[in-house]
Formats: sequence, structure tokens, C-alpha cells
Amino acid sequence: MKQNCYIIENEISASKKHSKRVLWTLIVTIFICLLEFAGGIISGSNALIADAGHMLADSASLFVCYFASLIALRRTDSNKTFGYFRIEILASLINGTLLMLLAAFVIFSAVRRYLEPVDIDGRIMLVVSVTGLLANILGILLLKGHTSNLNIRGAFLHIIGDTLSSVGVIAGSVIIIFTGFNIIDSVLSIIIGFFIFYNAIRLIKDASDILMESVPSGVRINEITESIVTDVKGVKDIHDVHIWSISSGIYIFTAHIVTDAESLEVTDSIISEISQLLMTKYNILHVTLQIESSGFKRCK
Repeated sequence: MKQNCYIIENEISASKKHSKRVLWTLIVTIFICLLEFAGGIISGSNALIADAGHMLADSASLFVCYFASLIALRRTDSNKTFGYFRIEILASLINGTLLMLLAAFVIFSAVRRYLEPVDIDGRIMLVVSVTGLLANILGILLLKGHTSNLNIRGAFLHIIGDTLSSVGVIAGSVIIIFTGFNIIDSVLSIIIGFFIFYNAIRLIKDASDILMESVPSGVRINEITESIVTDVKGVKDIHDVHIWSISSGIYIFTAHIVTDAESLEVTDSIISEISQLLMTKYNILHVTLQIESSGFKRCK
């Protein structure tokens, strides 16, 4: 019980750090959105206005991330015995969906601008997009190194998409200034749109795997069961093994252990050794084991 409380406390502490980083990233994104919208109106650049819409969608998505991280801070209770960490996975699923819609919007806007070119003031477009790029880099620095959490990864992917979009707008503005070739803006936007779409698919897949209680990525059940039978003295067999995630990095392990141990002292030692093995070797902290004798008859 003490170990479970320790796990929950660690995750709550991590969620507090995540929520602060997401909040600062949200503030940065809203600033960029307002800047690009104003710059688009002043310069007459539909590209900047479209990118401001991109930022607006990202701001909404980041707000979902922040709200989810706040809910995850709530303590466990008699109804939510695992706490509220899975809300972050639901937020990631929403984020992935928003990213897909965003990608479709970016591609649609790019194709429309390709078919109906507009005159753009490249100099104002350049100044605004460079400022947006610097702000996006700040957002990346805020979230970098914390993307093992799916909620943070969703926010990070939004900022990466924003950064690439800013780079594309900068490149497009430079080309427009020196050549007047407006179509380049549409080409870059289409590339960025497909990149955002690809990352959205990955995020939705990862979130869906957790909601479906799939075995976590990189975890091999056969390797773990073989390690338990080989390394823990007294274990004759292991079956009914289940490994899944409550949230990013919170793994749950349950199994039935077959042993010839004849005393509670020995079975307690086996349970302790298995728990220690799973914690040190596989970073699985929440373990539930059922002990069975070799003569135990299971229902079929």
C-alpha cells in the first residue's frame, strides 16, 4: 500500500510540472496567434491569417492539455482508485483528432491559395514569422524532455507543427520578397500539413493502445515471464499474465505464480523478489500476484 501511495505521489508531482509547462506554452501560443492575426491584417497576407487560425486551433488544444493535467492532480478516492491520470490519455486522443482536422485545414488552405494567388507584403510577413519562430522555439524548450507523457507529447507535436509552419512562412516570405513567387507558400504549407497529419495518426494510435489496455510499447511479455521463472527461486510457472498502462509510464502487472512453497514466509519472499525484479529491470511499479500451488486446479 505504501508503494502504491509512493507511485501516486510521484505521478502527481510529475503532473504538476507538466501543467506548468503546458500553461507557459499556451501563453506563448496565444501571443503568436494574436501577433500573426494582426500581422496578416496589416500586410494583407492570407498566409499569416491562416497560420493565426492554425495557432488558434493549437491554443484550444493546449488548453485541453492544461485542463487534463489539472484534473490528473486530483487524489485517488473510493471511486477512482487509480486516480485521474487516464484523463491525460483522453486529452491526447482529442489532441490527435484536432491535429488531423488542423492538417486538413492547412492543406485545404494551401490548395486554395495555390489556385487563387494573392499579393503579400513579404517584409511584414518576414518580421512576424521570425518573431513567431522564436516564440515557438521557446515553447519547444519548455516541453523538450517531457514527451514520455502522451499529453505533453500532444502539446509538443502542436508546437513542432507551429515551428515548421513558421519556418515555411519565413522561407516563403524571403522568396516572395526577392522573386514575387507566391506559389511557394502553398507548396510549403501542403508539406507541413502532411507532416502534422502523420504525427496526429501516431498520437491517436498511442492513446488508443492505452485505452485498449494493450501491452505497452517496448514491453515484451515473453521476456518478462522467462526472467521471472529463471531469476526468482521457487517459481515453477507463471500464467494469466497481463501488462497494461493507466497513463504514460504507469504500468500495471498482474499474474498467477505457481510454486511449491509451503509457508507464507517463502511466498512473501517470492512476491517481494518478483516485485523488485519488475521495478528495477522493467520499471513496472504496480504489481499484483496470485500464488498457486502446483496441484491447484484451475477452472477451464
